[in-house]
Amino acid sequence: MNNKLKDNFSKLIKNRALQHVLFWSLSFLILLNILKVSADIKPIDLIYTAIFHLPILMIVYLNLKVLFPFFLERGKYFLYGIFVVLTIALGAGFYIILFSSWIDYFFRGYYFIAYYSFWDISLYYVVYIFLSSLLRLARGWFQLQEMEKEKTMTELKALRSQINPHFLFNSLNSIYSLSRKNSPQVPDKIIQLSDLMRHIIYESDSDKISLEKEIQMVKNYIELQNLRTENSEKIKMNIKGEVKNKKITPFIFLPFIENSFKHGLKGGVENAFVEINLDILDNQLHFEITNSLGKDKGMEDNEYKGIGIENVKQRLELVYPGVHKLKIGKSGNIFKVDLQIRLN
Repeated sequence: MNNKLKDNFSKLIKNRALQHVLFWSLSFLILLNILKVSADIKPIDLIYTAIFHLPILMIVYLNLKVLFPFFLERGKYFLYGIFVVLTIALGAGFYIILFSSWIDYFFRGYYFIAYYSFWDISLYYVVYIFLSSLLRLARGWFQLQEMEKEKTMTELKALRSQINPHFLFNSLNSIYSLSRKNSPQVPDKIIQLSDLMRHIIYESDSDKISLEKEIQMVKNYIELQNLRTENSEKIKMNIKGEVKNKKITPFIFLPFIENSFKHGLKGGVENAFVEINLDILDNQLHFEITNSLGKDKGMEDNEYKGIGIENVKQRLELVYPGVHKLKIGKSGNIFKVDLQIRLN
């Protein structure tokens, strides 16, 4: 219920018609207290304030609906400045004529005069054009920020959708390899895979999840992959530091680990290995994975160009802009990924 009320309130605040009503209502109340002729507000004060707003409405909407889109937003700043000056002069002239002669035809029982000179009323209009323009620019900025946020979330969802099938296929292949051996471990591994899938379904759309959950998912994945290799003793994972009460965006480590299994242990080289190190110190996370390189030259090149690696690079840029460092490279027959993230 609270979320529904919050959403309704947010929609109400974003309503442009309501924004205009609130602005002019506030303007009316302020000018009413400035223009009233005595301590108490009388009917003549209400009428005068309402009429006083007519030239203001004219210049404000002329600026917002004509000058803004046709000059300012097109970068024609000099012309915009000239037409703003002309609009203010037009409004000041309209004010003087309105209160000097025209108003007597409509309100014969009242005596209205133009209290302000041309320059005094022009100063009023400068303030209104400045405030309304500032609000217009602010609204445009907030809309842009919201659009950027929606775009980022859309991109993240698209990137995550690339991860999940890849992860699922690899895990299913692991269990399939085990089932061909008629291993009694198959039921347990199916349950383990269901736990991993639960992690994917319920955590993939989250901005941040518990670092503990992410590490456990990685451990489960490694255990499943170990079923497909005879070199499980050559897979090492070391974790140092406190992982509790830490948050991280999901599935950041997995593409690198998948890559290391594919090109490290399955690369057809002797003494193949994969070593994973994860160090956490305060809010600094250091993830490092090292693996042997395969014999095939094309396989080495794919270390750098896999979809999963490009995917995680994009996600890091979206989620951790300016607070992460990623280095990927090889030295001899060793491939290394070094990732540092400042956790929020």
